[in-house]
Amino acid sequence: MALVLPDDELAERIRACVLELLAARGPGRSICPSEAARMLAMRLGSHWQDLMRPVRTVAAAMAEAGSIEVIQHESVVDIGDVRGPVRLRLRPLHGERTREAAA
Repeated sequence: MALVLPDDELAERIRACVLELLAARGPGRSICPSEAARMLAMRLGSHWQDLMRPVRTVAAAMAEAGSIEVIQHESVVDIGDVRGPVRLRLRPLHGERTREAAA
């Protein structure tokens, strides 16, 4: 089924879904973008694969705004510059250590 939401409404739904999943996962933990795509696809009645590009695009904007980090192999990366799987996590507050840094 094709998506029928306007781009700005879809972007807002993706942002909310990413933040909801990250909040549920807990501090310092990450999610795969496909988790957000799958959750949103169930809510919209669409195919999750159709949402992967929009999820990555919104994740890039969220990272640029400083609300989340995109990580690959435990390093913060620019989602536009990397290939392959990435994970998303909330950006640590000033002075807060990430789970990986604390280990």
